[in-house]
Parts: sequence; structure tokens; C-alpha cells
Amino acid sequence: MKRLPYLSVLLVFLLILPFSATAAEKAMGSQGSINFYTSMQLDFVDPLVQHFEKLYPNLKVEVFYSGAVEMATRVWAEAQADKIRADVIWGADPSFAMQLKDKKLLMQYKSPNSASVPAWLKDKDDYYIAGRVFSMGFAYNTRILKPQDVPKTWWDFVKFGGKAAMASPLHSGTSFTALAALVEDKNYGWKWWETAAANGVKVLRGTGDVTRALSAGEFSVIKGIDYVVGVHAAEGAPMAYKAPEDGAVAVQSPLAIPASAPNPANAKLFVDYLLSKEGQKFLAEKGYLTPVRDDVDPPKGFPRAGEIKSLKIPYEAMSTRGKEIREKFRTIYK
Repeated sequence: MKRLPYLSVLLVFLLILPFSATAAEKAMGSQGSINFYTSMQLDFVDPLVQHFEKLYPNLKVEVFYSGAVEMATRVWAEAQADKIRADVIWGADPSFAMQLKDKKLLMQYKSPNSASVPAWLKDKDDYYIAGRVFSMGFAYNTRILKPQDVPKTWWDFVKFGGKAAMASPLHSGTSFTALAALVEDKNYGWKWWETAAANGVKVLRGTGDVTRALSAGEFSVIKGIDYVVGVHAAEGAPMAYKAPEDGAVAVQSPLAIPASAPNPANAKLFVDYLLSKEGQKFLAEKGYLTPVRDDVDPPKGFPRAGEIKSLKIPYEAMSTRGKEIREKFRTIYK
């Protein structure tokens, strides 16, 4: 009889925790660390990690952040040394997850929350799953351009010449996705990139670099990312996002657990959290990201994932001809 109060408290705890009974049980006993490799912006990752650590105070998330290309280079180097040290990888290049799967370097894991994610956002064999969807289009400085003067199409964008900029696809995973999408589309192809270079459109290293330059007024418009613009605008930066009328570049950002993850149980818990209703709400409300769950509303003014008008993303070409595509870009932007 003396145990009844304890059991009652435990029952309440299990009921109110925002994930599942299984996750709640894990939360009570989980401890240790999670090695988190990501190419997401740190000003977004840090609050996300802090939110998770409040829910799981015995777990410490160790973040390794870099651009998508540098992150991939590190992962491949670790793989060649026979052990990827990451517990969870969250990048911006879906083809990278495809390559890791093909090399049998990923753990097969079906999160209990994956049932709430549409089939087109997850690997059919459960080796990776999108944790967010974001779009690349036009970010503009609101002190320089009026809404009606912002480019309407991708071809309009290159007309801005030296007043426009974009992140390098040799560094940024999202820019590489845009590179491949435009190259493989018959309406743009390499002609679009050659025109951009000829007109003087600038290429900076990463997404953070072009976003900061836009805020400082160095450029009128950039090839920007919706959620990055949302976060900076909420902090007072003079910028806004506009989707191209001919289609944004909508990216499924894959979550994956390496087969050699040092802390697999903790990795699964972290993935469960990121895909949970609470985790997805945090992504939408604090990070201006489009949730992958249909039962979570997107940020105000953002479409749901299935409603985004997007160019076709050539995942197969990115996976098999990525090096060739990057080298061709290098010859245009020397």
C-alpha cells in the first residue's frame, strides 16, 4: 500500500510526457551523451538542443557543426577509419543519406513517430527520415527593395547581377541541392549558372555569410532559405522571404543514425524527440521550419510541406554525379 503514491506519480508522469510511454520510461533512466553532427545554423540548433536537454537532464548533446560538405568529408573520413563517431546526423543534402545507406553505414530504425510522417518524406527501408522541410528562394533586404521589385522567377534573379548573391554549392548542402535542381531542369540548365556568373552574381562561402551580408545591405537579394530568413527577421533584421513563382527548391532534410553510433539508445531517443509532436512544434514556432508532421501547423505564412511548389529535386543525379556537377560549377565560378 505504501507504494501507491509512487505509482500514481509515475502514472501521471507517463501520461503528461509529450512523447510516448516508452519514451517516458527511457527519459527516466537515460544518461550519457549524444554526438550530433549537423549542418544546420547554430543559432537554431542551440535552442533546440537546450529544449531537449531540459526534457532529458541526464543527457548531454555534443554538437559538431559545419557546412554540409565539411560534415560529409568528416563522416567519410571516419567511415574509412572503420567507425563513424556520430550518433545522429542531420544534414541538408538528401543524397548524402542515400550514399550512406548504399554503403551500409546507417542503422535501420523506425521511430514510433514515423507513422505521423508522410511516406514521401522517409526512406522506404527506414534508414533515414526527414526531420524538417525547408525551401530555398529569394531573400531580400526590405530597406532596399519593395516587395513588388523582388525577383519573381529564377531568371529574374540573375538580372540583379552584382546586387545578388548566393552560397557556394562547394560548401553549402542546400546550395548544392539548388545547383542540381536548376542544372537538371530543362528551363534553366547550366545556361542559368553561366548567365549568373556573366552578370556578376556573387558567390559567398556559406548560407550564414550571404544572410549576414544581406542584412548589412551589401546585397539587395540573395538565394535564401525560408527558415533562416524567418529567424533573422524575427530578431529585427531587415529581410523577408519570397518563393519563386516558377518553383522554390524544397529540401527534405534527412535524419539518420550511423550503424556504428556509440550511443544508439540515446540516438533513437533524440530522433524520437525531433519527430514528436512537441519537437516539431518547437521547430515550427522557434525555428520557422516547415514540420514534417501533418498534425503540426507550419509557421504563420508558410505552406504545409505537401503544398510547397517546388522544382524537381534530382536525388539520383546528386548521389551518382555529385562530384561531376560540383566540378562543372567550379569551372564557371573560378
